[in-house]
Amino acid sequence: MDTIIKKEHGNGGKQTFELINEVFKKAFENKFLEKADDATSLFVNSNDIAVSTDSFVVKPIFFEGGDIGKLSVCGTSNDLAVSGYRIRYLTTSFIIEEGFKFDDLIRIAESIGEYTRKMDAFVVAGDTKVVEKGACDGIFINTTGIGEKIEKFQSFIQVKDGQSIIASGDIGRHGACIYSHNQELGLEKPITSDCDLLYKPISEILGMYPNSVSYIKDLTRGGLATALNEISIKSGISIEINEEKLPISNEVLGISDILGLDPLYLACEGRFVIIVEDIIKKDVIEILKKYNLNACEIGKTIDDKKQKVYLKTLFGGTRIVDMLYFEMLPRIC
Repeated sequence: MDTIIKKEHGNGGKQTFELINEVFKKAFENKFLEKADDATSLFVNSNDIAVSTDSFVVKPIFFEGGDIGKLSVCGTSNDLAVSGYRIRYLTTSFIIEEGFKFDDLIRIAESIGEYTRKMDAFVVAGDTKVVEKGACDGIFINTTGIGEKIEKFQSFIQVKDGQSIIASGDIGRHGACIYSHNQELGLEKPITSDCDLLYKPISEILGMYPNSVSYIKDLTRGGLATALNEISIKSGISIEINEEKLPISNEVLGISDILGLDPLYLACEGRFVIIVEDIIKKDVIEILKKYNLNACEIGKTIDDKKQKVYLKTLFGGTRIVDMLYFEMLPRIC
């Protein structure tokens, strides 16, 4: 364990995973945090609800396809959606640097209002702190969401051997968008982030197949590779994906080539992977294609007891895909 916090501890990869397990889970140990899911299920007077919280420090705060306000609603709503819940209430906490523009704050607040209303949810509490110049970089936002269980859905079944892994759309757009902006590449046609709400496709699938979905995970920091590793570790099963099937746009591949990035680790803010029984995979892909034409099956689960993620390459080989370890960009969300 390192003796000081480094940027890598905030990139959502292996060191973030270690930090959470070695510091926070030990200090906060209780039955609610055992699963370490994106949202925690709670029962209040027999009502099944869930809570999730997230902080947003993205740089830049305005980007192609969104801003830090939209991101803060989508991120927390999506954490609830992939756990089987619909967001109903939201709290917001703002840390604002002295000198921040009022017009920018209004624009961000309006984004939060717009995307909360899209979910028929309500902002019910909030807090504001203004800190001296240099104490933060413009604005940081924390949002906490309270969600109700999606109708019909009971709980995810166990991940098993031979199940299909489906991506809800093309991957890496948010990461590529933020990277291209921060590197000042001056692209003629900027890459648009995939930042979006995920509730509709997830609720449609869980409503139609409440007993045939084994797991859902949104792809945020650390990208597809880190998400699949988390699923593998939690389920105790290995995963094999095919490089030729991965939905990656030419724009994202181009940025990755220029900057020397691996698109498997680029963040998304509006994509997820879903593990389902093979018998329903075509129906699930058909539903997802209504929202993104690039949705497709990318691999299978395999029970070799090793808890690894394997990539079958275009050249016929196989390599292990680990969690993100090195620093890519901590302030991606």
